Amino acid sequence: LRRQRQMCIRDRSSSSSSSRKEECEENEFFIERLREALTDDDDDDDASSRVHTTGEFFESCKRDMGNTHGRKGGGERTEAVVQVKTTREVENIVRACAEFKKPVVPRGAGTGLEGGCVAYFGGVVLDVSLLKTMSMDEMQRTATVGAGVLKNELNTFLEPYGFIFGPDPSSNPSVGGMASTGGSGLSTLKYGTSKENIVSMKVVTPKGECIETRRNVRKSSTGYELNALFLGAEGTLGVITELTVKLFPIPKTRVGAVVQFETVRDAAETVVLARNANLETLLRCEMLNSEGVQVSNVVFKTKMIETPTLFLEFVDSKLPDEGGYERAKADYDRFIELATSKNCRKSTIQFAKNADELDSIWEARRGCYLGAMRYRGIQLGTHKKEKVYVGDVCVPISKLADSIANAERLFKRARFPCVMCCHIADGNYHCLIPFNDDNEKELHKLEEELVNAALDVGGVASGEHGVGVGKMKHIVREHGEAHIDIQRSIKKALDPLNIMNPGKVISWTSPSSSSSSSLRSRSKL
Repeated sequence: LRRQRQMCIRDRSSSSSSSRKEECEENEFFIERLREALTDDDDDDDASSRVHTTGEFFESCKRDMGNTHGRKGGGERTEAVVQVKTTREVENIVRACAEFKKPVVPRGAGTGLEGGCVAYFGGVVLDVSLLKTMSMDEMQRTATVGAGVLKNELNTFLEPYGFIFGPDPSSNPSVGGMASTGGSGLSTLKYGTSKENIVSMKVVTPKGECIETRRNVRKSSTGYELNALFLGAEGTLGVITELTVKLFPIPKTRVGAVVQFETVRDAAETVVLARNANLETLLRCEMLNSEGVQVSNVVFKTKMIETPTLFLEFVDSKLPDEGGYERAKADYDRFIELATSKNCRKSTIQFAKNADELDSIWEARRGCYLGAMRYRGIQLGTHKKEKVYVGDVCVPISKLADSIANAERLFKRARFPCVMCCHIADGNYHCLIPFNDDNEKELHKLEEELVNAALDVGGVASGEHGVGVGKMKHIVREHGEAHIDIQRSIKKALDPLNIMNPGKVISWTSPSSSSSSSLRSRSKL
């Protein structure tokens, strides 16, 4: 195949029709090379069927769950979707793409919101959803899993052993995707972010070589921390194929509550007090604003008071009658004292004394994104889903109350509905805004205001969804050009062909170098 390709390239004529023909031939060689890469490593006769160039599965891999990437055409330039089963196959595919200088775009569960797994520049979508190996080391309290294992699949596997993987995004993403973007979810307060829970990874580099980022030990002081380098890189530096993650004991006591307030400021100020009160059993502390509760009532038929609402969960490793309930209830009582000092509605507090009651009152929070899509369609009787913008800013806890109150003001001034679903104890809040094609321009203006307001108080443009293409416009202001130049230098050093998920996270050239190049070009004319 390589000889045929080289002959094809040498024999190209200058005519456009001939060039198109030869381009088609080269693409055919490339697809055959991909099939060969799988066949080399797989004994089953059906390996070639895992290279998709048409069909429903192929089409589904041209998009993710986001709506506001700012790129026209989506993944229409995707040339192939390849489903891999082993790290060895990933190595082979990456080498083939390097040989043909084709982009490689890793994809997990496709639940991202910023276009990170969409092949805007063509090439191969590398689907890792079949990397499903799972094992655990009980003595180390770690599990080693394939990048395609979903969060819920991992926790089902761990349950008989009495352990859980702590990070808890609502969308049930792949563990590899969580590491790639930083998706962490509802339990960061107690268990930490996804990045903090990854001990080690296997990564296939742009050269098609597999490395282990570090050993599965508590301490390691032997060279650069490559784990941190590949975490959050969104496939721009390599393909994560396997991860070793920390585990926690499954809680044996769970209680919780719903606490309502007059304003988002009061709710946020309560959370800041609680963060500083050292409530060790507090696992989750989430917030819906008034519109968020309204969405839940319309879509999920709940009957909550439409006012800013905190959802709380307290857990303990001991059984309820062994002191677990007593400790969790004591932290709950302390939280209510703090909430009372900030004008919570004491008469409407709902306390859940066990897991079954707790899960029923949490459904409204977990369905927030789906609810925002369906909300206006149900109200209008059309039952159509709308596009939804999902904000993801994160601010310092000390600035949280002012920031979240200001965000509501910005949306009301712009006359957009603002559904807030907040990991509020982390300072991370999602503003979910239904929109249509007619007001998308106004939406992006509002997004700029929201992100800039977060950056002005020391926050970040994305707390857990990643950059992809949707947040690229914000990160130079967040970090500064000198900082981004360092990231760009790392990218160019590791991936000189720019085949690993190109056009994501950071631009290949800096605005200043583009301007200089433009000036040089004009001076030659």
